[in-house]
Amino acid sequence: MMNALVSVDLFLGYKVGRTDNVYFSRLQFVDGTLLVGNKSWTNIISLKALLLLFEASSGLKVNFHKSILVGVNVTTSWLNEVASVLNCKIGHVPFFYICLPIEGDSHKLNFWKHLVEMVKSRLGRWKSRNLSLGGRLVLLKSILSSLSVFFLSFFKAPAGIIISLESIFNFFFFLDGGKDFQKITWINWDTICLKKEEGGMGVRRIREFNLSLLSKWCWRLRVKKGTLWYKVLAARYGDHVGECRQWEGD
Repeated sequence: MMNALVSVDLFLGYKVGRTDNVYFSRLQFVDGTLLVGNKSWTNIISLKALLLLFEASSGLKVNFHKSILVGVNVTTSWLNEVASVLNCKIGHVPFFYICLPIEGDSHKLNFWKHLVEMVKSRLGRWKSRNLSLGGRLVLLKSILSSLSVFFLSFFKAPAGIIISLESIFNFFFFLDGGKDFQKITWINWDTICLKKEEGGMGVRRIREFNLSLLSKWCWRLRVKKGTLWYKVLAARYGDHVGECRQWEGD
């Protein structure tokens, strides 16, 4: 339905770059849909009609009250008018899409506040004193470490965030799941992160894991040049974006 609207110029997506005609109008992941378009009443009316038609044809209901409208370089008065037409709330940048912040400065510690709080809230549900050392290690490696994978796949974590996360993991492993964070742990975290054959526990080092995840994008830039995200980057930064040879960390 979105393809049909775009093909007949009833919905104009966002143009990237000045020379290449690279437009995108939507991003979808599971049940999260992000619709992107220029500021125009044609776009708004077409979008409203599409959502109502989707409801009528599929039998599903769009939850307009949970949906948000975010404007970039758009006046508040115009946003209020559009929100009343779409019957949705007005959101602000940065906002979250599939648990990732859209906009914001990843070099600032406040950008990572959501991830740190998510890890702490998960720890609060467990009582490490009621778990064996092996049980804590399994939770640490299989669950706690995986919570940060999505963030670390897209953003380079500052040194302060890496220290904070490793401290949380360390205290959970040795102490009471968050109550006694002032106690001393007698084994260095570097030792815990060594391979088992080297006397460690095989827990991932966050910094190295972060860089390895980010480095995979260099490989994707070389082999997946037909994808939309590559075309967007090439239109924004030039075709040389696919010539990246090593990850510099920024």
